[in-house]
Amino acid sequence: MPTMLRSDVPAKCCSCCGGRDHNYEDCPKRKSDAERQKDASGNAYQRGAAAGVEVR
Repeated sequence: MPTMLRSDVPAKCCSCCGGRDHNYEDCPKRKSDAERQKDASGNAYQRGAAAGVEVR
């Protein structure tokens, strides 16, 4: 009977989303969250600049 376990393949578990098919560094949710956060900070700057307020 064939075994289901593959000892030659390292186990993967993402600490960000809990996915078993990728590691933390390769997490698509983490990457999309980072892009969303970057866009949100850029939008705050644009809103402030349009209102004539200096954003730091």
